[in-house]
Amino acid sequence: MRLAVISDVHGNLPALERTFDFIEKAKIDGIIWCGDYITDILLSPEVLEFIKLKNKKYKHWIIKGNREDYIIDFHNSASKDFSSIDVTGSLLLTYNSLSKDDIKYISSLPDEVVVDIKGCPQIYVRHKLNSNSRYKYHVFGHIHKQGLFVKNDCKFINPGSVGQCCSGTPGLEFALMELVDGEWNTHFYHMNYNLEYVIKFIRNSDLSGCKYHWDDVLIKTLSTGHNYVEDYINFAKDVAKKCNVDVKTLGDIPAKIWDYVYNKLDIVEKS
Repeated sequence: MRLAVISDVHGNLPALERTFDFIEKAKIDGIIWCGDYITDILLSPEVLEFIKLKNKKYKHWIIKGNREDYIIDFHNSASKDFSSIDVTGSLLLTYNSLSKDDIKYISSLPDEVVVDIKGCPQIYVRHKLNSNSRYKYHVFGHIHKQGLFVKNDCKFINPGSVGQCCSGTPGLEFALMELVDGEWNTHFYHMNYNLEYVIKFIRNSDLSGCKYHWDDVLIKTLSTGHNYVEDYINFAKDVAKKCNVDVKTLGDIPAKIWDYVYNKLDIVEKS
């Protein structure tokens, strides 16, 4: 029994396709999907269509992540607070690209699922870490870094991010779980994909029209394998706090603070 474990695609269809170039030769028996398939790179409808196509072929267990929740909450809210000109621009652009069927599909996904295969230990799947999991195996995503640790006899497994790897080296990451002598063994994979194509796509997409260098920060993250997105946001929040700016949303942070952080982090200007 072999299961592919995939998380955090973030709209990166070329990386997902490259992942399946490997997976479909690995003779897997099913796929565990750990959430955050959409937003950031503006290919979310295509990613969802790809996922649905593969799930017709393979047995699967799929949950939603916080990015799906952002879009669902926005869709259901009377107050639309995403702006195409602030740092949440990719969320609005993603929302506008999704069909009613796409929204219905991601809304149908559960927050958690248990992989329960006869004769195999159960696997608990949730997008964010639940360190108090009572299951022997707990698979999660969200942090974009591969890893495995043990706590209270539970193995916690993060396959890394297919679409926005932040483990220190550019590329894509996923995992395979293989049943050996009644236990799940985890094999981690890191692979290259056509990153140059993705960068060009971002440059030519509507994301490049968002304020505050959001396309540059995303490209810097993809190009280095370091989470500049997180650094950028946290640094801006810290500076805003020191400047006594009341920050309820990222849009409350003034442009001059984003520019200051952008320069301090040495994020390369667009050519």
